[in-house]
Amino acid sequence: MRPLKQFLLAFASIGLVAAAPTEADVAAVRFYVVSNRAYTPAARAAALRAVERLPALLDDPARFELEAAHIAALADNGHSALLPPQWATRHPRSPVHLGLFADGLYVVAAPPDQARLLRRRVVAINGQPWQEVRRAYARYQGGEQAFRDQFVTLFMETPALLVAAGFGAEPDRLRLTVEGPRKRLETVSIAARLTPPEGEAAFVGSPMLLDAAGLLPPAARPLYLREPDRPFRLAFPSGLDAAYVRLNATRGLGIDAFLTASLDALRARRPRNIVIDLRFNLGGDLNLIREFMQALPGLAQGGHVYAVTSGRTFSAAIAGLGYLRQAGGDRVVIVGEPIGDRLEFWAEGEFVPLPNLGVLMLYADERHNYVTGCPEEDCHRSIRSHPIRVTTLQPDLPAPLRFADFIAGRDPAMDAIARDIARNRPRLPYAELSLGSEIGESRRISGIALRR
Repeated sequence: MRPLKQFLLAFASIGLVAAAPTEADVAAVRFYVVSNRAYTPAARAAALRAVERLPALLDDPARFELEAAHIAALADNGHSALLPPQWATRHPRSPVHLGLFADGLYVVAAPPDQARLLRRRVVAINGQPWQEVRRAYARYQGGEQAFRDQFVTLFMETPALLVAAGFGAEPDRLRLTVEGPRKRLETVSIAARLTPPEGEAAFVGSPMLLDAAGLLPPAARPLYLREPDRPFRLAFPSGLDAAYVRLNATRGLGIDAFLTASLDALRARRPRNIVIDLRFNLGGDLNLIREFMQALPGLAQGGHVYAVTSGRTFSAAIAGLGYLRQAGGDRVVIVGEPIGDRLEFWAEGEFVPLPNLGVLMLYADERHNYVTGCPEEDCHRSIRSHPIRVTTLQPDLPAPLRFADFIAGRDPAMDAIARDIARNRPRLPYAELSLGSEIGESRRISGIALRR
């Protein structure tokens, strides 16, 4: 990550009450529009016209902020955005948290005094069907629906933003209509609280499913939800003829050591199949995982490499998936939900701080194209040097996550993988490499235990 981005990341994590914007913020948004290369000529013209309307909103911080988000969203590019996770550092948020699943919207976390709402299906937000709120959110974040859905619940849980968008009248309270016993509808009013996330969560947010994991007893949580504080994990689950590798990020201290140690372990154990779980991976530095991903197909002894994806699989994680598919061809099977971006997008760039409003906008200034190999002069240098040419990275085995499966502790993606392995190869017993246990002599490298 560039030094300026590191500094601004720290800035974004500071909790600030929403302040009134000034002409300096208008100038910053104008600079953003000029700098962001993801706009088409028509979209840039529309964005500049929208900038001229911002001075009329200087007395309304929430409306100004949403309009700045809309200006970024006109680029229709996932990397061009006013970062949604910042909202919780500046605006009171409902302590009752929502989760969007393939079969609807549900309450997934709540304080003790609202615990009776847990697991309830949500019907309406501030009197409007939640589907309408979801559709309206597309005005404020561009790119693919799958990626927007990773952040839409933050919008739904922030009353001041809902009011600014025309959904409600109380900037400090949220009204939820939920389905109760015997499908009776109940509307509750919830006071919002300022609860700023800490550190990197203010920049990338936290996966909704980690929030929802509190609904499950620890022993009932699927492998991908266990030990969430460890972004990297290698395991050999018993009952599954496969090694399991979890990469929740492509950045951070320890990733190089983890990848090296994992390759050593995979060469030693020679698994028939390998699962690489990218469902929480928002990206980072694609150069860190390129060689690792390219090596995986050669380490699966006669079987497949299964890549688990979701709408949160984004940026460098998509590049890594492209390198994997390019190296392994049909031996690579993508499983789960659609990835968070297209195969051509704009990325890199820098943050633009809005000095008085106290938010960051991310612009993009280098092209990525994983279909053509990106030979253009404006392409990201690493992609030009190490091109990716694939036709699709969408799931070969779709496995949408429904709330009924989640609350039962089932992982549809891993279930689909297990069925596919059973159809193709006999099962082989493997013992899990437990992060917390020591069996025989072991050495610990970046969060994994390697037995000798």
